[in-house]
Amino acid sequence: MNARIMIVDDEKPIRESLQGLLEDEGYAVVCAASGEEAVARFRKQPADCIILDIWMPGIDGLEAMNRLRQIDADVPVIVMSGHATIDTAVRATRQGAYDFLEKPLSSERLLILLRNAVEKRRLELENVDLKQNMQMQSRQDLIGTGPAIQQVRELLKRVAPTDAPVLLLGEHGTGKRVAARLLHGWSRRADAAFVEVNTASIPESRMESELFGHEKGAFTGALHTQRGRFEMAHHGSLYFDEVCELGLGTQAKVLRVLQERMIQRLGNPAPMAADVRLIAASSRDLDRELRDERLREDFYYRLNVVTVRMPALRERIEDLPDIIDVLAAEQARLLGGVPVRFSQEVIATMQAYPWSGNLRELRNYIERCHILMPGDEITPENMLALDPFRQPSQPGGARRVDFSGSFHHARDHFERSFLLHHLEKNDWNISRTAADIGMERSQLHRKIRAFDLAQSERKKE
Repeated sequence: MNARIMIVDDEKPIRESLQGLLEDEGYAVVCAASGEEAVARFRKQPADCIILDIWMPGIDGLEAMNRLRQIDADVPVIVMSGHATIDTAVRATRQGAYDFLEKPLSSERLLILLRNAVEKRRLELENVDLKQNMQMQSRQDLIGTGPAIQQVRELLKRVAPTDAPVLLLGEHGTGKRVAARLLHGWSRRADAAFVEVNTASIPESRMESELFGHEKGAFTGALHTQRGRFEMAHHGSLYFDEVCELGLGTQAKVLRVLQERMIQRLGNPAPMAADVRLIAASSRDLDRELRDERLREDFYYRLNVVTVRMPALRERIEDLPDIIDVLAAEQARLLGGVPVRFSQEVIATMQAYPWSGNLRELRNYIERCHILMPGDEITPENMLALDPFRQPSQPGGARRVDFSGSFHHARDHFERSFLLHHLEKNDWNISRTAADIGMERSQLHRKIRAFDLAQSERKKE
């Protein structure tokens, strides 16, 4: 993806001049005429770097920088001014500016600074991804010894040495991604790349470019050559999460690649080898997808060589104590402190709960316990006080609810729990969640910010 740069200056000729310069260099550019506009735009559409004038009407550049960095503390900000003083430069640097430029700007110096700032940003984000991947790798196993998960583990080991496509089916949060990584790790392709495609997060208009890559100039906006996911996964494994989200046209093209083991970048007729092992996952009813003609039969039969059904948590409840121990230790590593402990009575109560969100719901519940009662033992009494609208059912099916507090508090509490449940159910896919609950996407985004739900998702990842 091209780096996105935000230009903030109250003088229109300067904004237009800088925009032309940066777009010629291949950057995507968004402009704002004031600090207030910059903050509003950045909240909706983040940038990889900000070029910010200090002297503007309304809030000045330094105050705007502070507000922007409250939204994203790591975004690099290049400050510029036509009335520069040493004191201003020092203040800007102390407040976190990446660098300071004096007007009139030197195009060469600006472009060098910008390249360095964007590269620093890229490396920082890659470092975050690397740490998250390392955390994921540290827990890449299917927890439990019950018959249901043992059967899955044995089937994965049996099919791993082959190149057969594998279709992982199961509800959200049952561990399909973990199973896919295990399958790759046990295969002869383990030393090559494991590449994921989250089909729900990629617009259909961009899917072909994402999968097969494109050459510079292949279409409007293709300012650089880009490798596709098939090319990245050459000699490795390609994992399609929620494969039914692919459009019918894209399904046909992927099917052809699987049959011919060749791809073509958009804008380049020369074929390239694509030796990949395909692993696909879906939480949908595939028979219904076929009946409703959202899934091609030939594509389905090509995927459905080996099918692995991931059991829901309620179907392997005997594994719950082991899973709780692992997740509690994981939260202690991520958040600090000692793992939260659960009494046998509480574990029995948790085993009676249906866990419709599966492992994701359980992980979030344990995280709440760790935050609110660090180091304590969770008993039936204090467990009920943690989150009365999402607490496990009592044995026998009864559910105790705390009716203390104001109506406003209770309403907000229920609304937050309701949204969190449906976000987890839909794997944090905003469009799908909005459709599921009959809410506009923009309104759902506002609710997520208002209830700080995005922070819960970041901690979970």
